[in-house]
Amino acid sequence: MISILEELKSGNSDIVRAFKECNELWEEILGDPKNSEEDALAKSLSSKQFNFERIVGDTYLGKVVMAWSGFSHLYDETSCLDDNAVLAIKLKNAFNKSMCSLEVKHASEKAAQMYAVQDYA
Repeated sequence: MISILEELKSGNSDIVRAFKECNELWEEILGDPKNSEEDALAKSLSSKQFNFERIVGDTYLGKVVMAWSGFSHLYDETSCLDDNAVLAIKLKNAFNKSMCSLEVKHASEKAAQMYAVQDYA
């Protein structure tokens, strides 16, 4: 998350565009009925990592944005994760089961902690 904040502080408006595009990709991934099971979602995450890196335009930053944008996609300022708690838990577990890089998995753990996913388990 620090790398994302550093990009924002430096005035990188591309990071805003990237988050918007990543949000659309999350809509596609999480809206796909075939990804309703954790194992299928994990497989999908593994195959989509490059898409996030491409959208962001930076390999390392793309990995971080992938994880953080996934949980932020499920979060609503009014209801927090209440409406998406089951899906947030599934996403956390799917990231752990995926073949995504260690950087993605690490960022996923940090994002899940910040969004207090464990409180819904």
